[in-house]
Amino acid sequence: MKRIYLDNASTSFPKAPGVADAIALYINSKASGIDRTVSSEDEDNFDTLFSIRTMIANLYSYNHPECVAFTRNITEALNWLIKGLFTANDHIIVSSNEHNAVMRPLNEEGIPYSRIPSTGNGYNDYSNLESLIEKNTKGIIINAASNVSGAVQNLEIPAEIARKHNLMFIVDSAQASPYIDINMDELNATAVAFTGHKGFLGPDGTGGMLIRREVAESIKPLIAGGTGSESDSEEIPHTLPERLSPGTMNMTGLTGLEKAMRFSVLRRKEIAEKLQRITEKLYLGLSCIDGIEIKGAPINEKRSSIISIVSRKKDIAEIAALLLERGGIETRVGLHCAPSAHKSIGTFPIGTLRLSPGQFTTDDDIEKTLVLLKEIMNE
Repeated sequence: MKRIYLDNASTSFPKAPGVADAIALYINSKASGIDRTVSSEDEDNFDTLFSIRTMIANLYSYNHPECVAFTRNITEALNWLIKGLFTANDHIIVSSNEHNAVMRPLNEEGIPYSRIPSTGNGYNDYSNLESLIEKNTKGIIINAASNVSGAVQNLEIPAEIARKHNLMFIVDSAQASPYIDINMDELNATAVAFTGHKGFLGPDGTGGMLIRREVAESIKPLIAGGTGSESDSEEIPHTLPERLSPGTMNMTGLTGLEKAMRFSVLRRKEIAEKLQRITEKLYLGLSCIDGIEIKGAPINEKRSSIISIVSRKKDIAEIAALLLERGGIETRVGLHCAPSAHKSIGTFPIGTLRLSPGQFTTDDDIEKTLVLLKEIMNE
C-alpha cells in the first residue's frame, strides 16, 4: 500500500531531493570539528553554515547573517528568546493561538502575560491590542501561522504597536516559513524563530533564530561553552556568530538543511502556489462530505495548507485509524500542542483531525483521501 502522508505540519515528508545524499556524504567524507579541526573539510563545513545563514538573512530581509543562531528546533529557539530576554518582572502579550513552545516557557518562568483575543476562525483580533499593554510590558510574541486552524496572521498591526510602544516583537514562523513572507526590517522584529524540518523540507533536529544585531550581542545565552574562538578566556565570546554557537553543532543535520533550503527557498513561490492549489482541492472536497465539519480558516482567507476537521457522526480518532488502515493515509489527531488555539475555534478539549498536505502531495493522494473519507462517513 502506498504511503499517503498528510501530516506535514508535524514534519515534512519526503524531504527535499538530495538531503539524504548530502548527509551521507558528510558522515562518510566530510565530518570534522567545525572551527576546531585543522582540516580541508572544515572549510567546506564553514561554507555550509555561511550558506544557511545567508539564505535565512535574505529570506527574512535582515542583512546580518552573523545574527543567525542554530538550535535543535524552533522550540529551543523560542525558549532561548523567552528565557534570555524576559523575567518574571516583565509582562508579555501573546495571541490566543500560540503553541506550547511559547506558553510553557512563559509559565515555567512565571512571566505574566495577556492574550490577544481570537475570532472563531483562528485569526487574531487586534482591535483592543493596545489596551493589553501594562507598565511593565516588554514584548509581543505572535505565531505567524496557526498549526491548528491554518490561519495566517496579520503581523503588521502588532509590529506597528510594538514599534509605537518600544516593545520587542518576536515571530514564531514554524508553520509559515519559507512560503509566507516575513520581513524583519519592515516589521522591526526583534527576532524570527524558524525550524528546519517543516516547510524548509530539511532534517529533524535543525532550527534556530535570526536576531536583531543589538539583541544578538546582549541576549543571555541558553547554554555556554566552547566555541573554538577566544579560547584564552573563560568568558562568553563577544564576536558573532560565535557568541551564539556554544558546543558542537549538529553539522550532520545542518548539512542536510543547507541542501533542503537550496531546494525549498529558491522554489518557494512555485511551491506556495502548488500548496494553495492542492489545499483548495482538499478543502472543497472535505466540505462536500456529509458528517465532516471544517474548523478554522476559510478557504477564501489568507491561510496555510493546514486543515482541521471534526465530526458529529464518528470519533475523529476512529476516522484517522481507518484512513491509515484502509488507505495508508497518515494524519494527526488531538490538540496539536496548542490548547488555547483549540479554544479559539471551539474544538477544546477533544481536538481535531488535522490534514496537512505538502510539496510532494499529489492530486491522486487528495482524491484517494476524499473517496475513502466519504466511504468511512457513510458507513
